[in-house]
Amino acid sequence: MNMKCLVVLLLLASLGSTGRAKDIIDYESDHGDHEQEGTAGEAVEGEYSWVSPDGTEHYVKYVADHLGYQVVKSDVVPKAIQDASQA
Repeated sequence: MNMKCLVVLLLLASLGSTGRAKDIIDYESDHGDHEQEGTAGEAVEGEYSWVSPDGTEHYVKYVADHLGYQVVKSDVVPKAIQDASQA
């Protein structure tokens, strides 16, 4: 393969990978997990969950961007706080 073809293929491959969310955190354990995608330092979205001592699983889904950390949905963060963080 000549050098021009190789450069074009590498360029196309790099264009195909840009714009997609990148995994930043992908952690799982018996007691909880944390997943986060996006571009670190710019905008990310994610969720984490854990099991409380009574065996109940809890979760928080969030977005963090130029507006700060915003809870999108949660079963432990009061709804008023969730609504305020999205305002």
